[in-house]
Amino acid sequence: MGQIEIKQSGAKKVSFFPCVKCGSENIEFGDCGYSSFNVAWGKCRDCKHEVKISSCDWDINTEKIVKIWNEANNPKILRENYQKQINELQRLIDTLPF
Repeated sequence: MGQIEIKQSGAKKVSFFPCVKCGSENIEFGDCGYSSFNVAWGKCRDCKHEVKISSCDWDINTEKIVKIWNEANNPKILRENYQKQINELQRLIDTLPF
Protein backbone atom coordinates (compact mmCIF):
# COMPACT_ATOMS: atom_id res chain seq x y z
CA MET A 1 0.00 0.00 0.00
CA GLY A 2 1.42 3.40 -0.96
CA GLN A 3 1.92 6.28 1.41
CA ILE A 4 2.19 10.02 1.07
CA GLU A 5 3.23 12.57 3.60
CA ILE A 6 0.74 15.34 4.28
CA LYS A 7 2.20 18.43 5.82
CA GLN A 8 -0.19 20.37 7.99
CA SER A 9 0.53 23.76 9.38
CA GLY A 10 0.01 24.71 12.97
CA ALA A 11 -2.28 27.40 14.26
CA LYS A 12 -2.65 30.46 12.07
CA LYS A 13 -3.83 33.89 13.10
CA VAL A 14 -6.29 35.60 10.77
CA SER A 15 -7.25 39.26 11.18
CA PHE A 16 -10.83 40.43 10.89
CA PHE A 17 -12.64 43.74 10.84
CA PRO A 18 -14.80 44.63 13.83
CA CYS A 19 -18.56 44.69 13.34
CA VAL A 20 -19.47 47.57 11.04
CA LYS A 21 -22.72 48.13 12.99
CA CYS A 22 -21.42 48.43 16.56
CA GLY A 23 -17.62 48.21 16.42
CA SER A 24 -17.43 45.04 18.50
CA GLU A 25 -14.69 42.46 17.97
CA ASN A 26 -16.80 39.80 19.68
CA ILE A 27 -17.52 37.88 16.46
CA GLU A 28 -18.53 34.25 16.06
CA PHE A 29 -17.45 32.45 12.87
CA GLY A 30 -18.87 29.06 12.00
CA ASP A 31 -20.53 26.72 9.57
CA CYS A 32 -22.97 23.81 9.79
CA GLY A 33 -20.40 21.28 8.63
CA TYR A 34 -22.74 19.63 6.14
CA SER A 35 -21.36 18.05 2.99
CA SER A 36 -24.07 19.71 0.92
CA PHE A 37 -26.29 22.73 1.50
CA ASN A 38 -23.72 24.01 3.96
CA VAL A 39 -24.33 27.41 5.51
CA ALA A 40 -21.60 29.49 7.12
CA TRP A 41 -21.71 32.79 8.99
CA GLY A 42 -19.92 35.54 10.80
CA LYS A 43 -22.08 36.99 13.56
CA CYS A 44 -21.52 39.80 16.05
CA ARG A 45 -22.34 38.45 19.49
CA ASP A 46 -23.15 41.96 20.75
CA CYS A 47 -25.52 43.52 18.19
CA LYS A 48 -26.38 40.31 16.25
CA HIS A 49 -25.24 41.75 12.88
CA GLU A 50 -24.71 38.71 10.67
CA VAL A 51 -23.10 37.88 7.36
CA LYS A 52 -24.52 34.61 6.03
CA ILE A 53 -22.87 32.52 3.36
CA SER A 54 -25.66 30.37 1.97
CA SER A 55 -24.94 27.16 0.13
CA CYS A 56 -21.19 27.47 0.61
CA ASP A 57 -18.77 24.74 -0.38
CA TRP A 58 -18.42 21.69 1.83
CA ASP A 59 -14.75 22.51 2.35
CA ILE A 60 -15.25 26.06 3.62
CA ASN A 61 -13.00 26.94 6.51
CA THR A 62 -12.79 29.72 9.05
CA GLU A 63 -10.21 31.60 6.99
CA LYS A 64 -12.62 31.76 4.01
CA ILE A 65 -15.49 32.80 6.28
CA VAL A 66 -13.38 35.59 7.79
CA LYS A 67 -12.47 36.81 4.28
CA ILE A 68 -16.15 37.15 3.39
CA TRP A 69 -16.86 38.82 6.76
CA ASN A 70 -14.07 41.31 6.06
CA GLU A 71 -15.47 42.18 2.64
CA ALA A 72 -18.88 42.87 4.21
CA ASN A 73 -17.49 44.87 7.16
CA ASN A 74 -14.65 46.84 5.56
CA PRO A 75 -15.63 50.54 5.76
CA LYS A 76 -13.53 51.43 2.70
CA ILE A 77 -15.21 48.80 0.51
CA LEU A 78 -18.66 49.73 1.88
CA ARG A 79 -18.09 53.42 1.13
CA GLU A 80 -16.97 52.63 -2.42
CA ASN A 81 -20.00 50.40 -3.01
CA TYR A 82 -22.40 52.97 -1.54
CA GLN A 83 -20.83 55.72 -3.64
CA LYS A 84 -21.33 53.59 -6.78
CA GLN A 85 -25.00 53.17 -5.82
CA ILE A 86 -25.37 56.90 -5.20
CA ASN A 87 -23.76 57.70 -8.56
CA GLU A 88 -26.05 55.26 -10.36
CA LEU A 89 -29.14 56.64 -8.65
CA GLN A 90 -28.05 60.20 -9.44
CA ARG A 91 -27.61 59.20 -13.10
CA LEU A 92 -31.14 57.75 -13.12
CA ILE A 93 -32.53 60.87 -11.43
CA ASP A 94 -30.81 63.05 -14.01
CA THR A 95 -32.53 61.17 -16.85
CA LEU A 96 -36.02 61.86 -15.46
CA PRO A 97 -38.02 64.57 -17.19
CA PHE A 98 -38.82 67.65 -15.09
